[in-house]
Amino acid sequence: MSACQVVLWDWNGTLLDDVRYAIQVRNTVFPRFGLPTIESLDTYHEQFTFPVKDYYQRAGVTEASFKAVANAWMDEYVANCHTVPLFPDALYALDAFAAQQYSQVILSASKTDTLCRQLELAGIGDRFDAVLGLSHIYATDKTEIARAWLAQQRIDPAGCVLLGDTVHDAMVADALHMDCVLIARGHMGVQRLQRTGRPVCMDLREAVRQVFGKQ
Repeated sequence: MSACQVVLWDWNGTLLDDVRYAIQVRNTVFPRFGLPTIESLDTYHEQFTFPVKDYYQRAGVTEASFKAVANAWMDEYVANCHTVPLFPDALYALDAFAAQQYSQVILSASKTDTLCRQLELAGIGDRFDAVLGLSHIYATDKTEIARAWLAQQRIDPAGCVLLGDTVHDAMVADALHMDCVLIARGHMGVQRLQRTGRPVCMDLREAVRQVFGKQ
């Protein structure tokens, strides 16, 4: 299926506008463990990375406390995740690809059940041909779940594009030999994304134009 057109969507920070919410959750949870709050988006962008365990270590979380902090963070995040909006241009982008008959898939380092709940809350659960998430909350590499799905579906990665907001998204695309467009308004800043060598856009309208321009 080398001629197929598949968009692999990252979720957090790409379709879901949850960066400020993630900082809010951090500032609620971290003091419980004697860890400092964070006020600057720039500082968050500098610290954030994958796997999330490495980000937590940059923020002062120890090996011994990692699982406790991660579980507390997730409990807090899930409690009010229904309040987190999609980016204003998310539906535009989904509609634009649907109109061109692209298959659309979610590829996220979120736990699958949380991911499916958020998609339903956002009213877009029926927009995707597959929802690919992890079996745990620790936000590790998502390369292998994508690789397995592509193999199962007999889809050539050359016919795919991954849209995301982190260096990890570029690394996944590199590993799978597919196109990638990064959007610099999520969990990482523009300079870090530009260093990947992948196209970097400032919003989803620009990202859609970038993808269609490659056809």
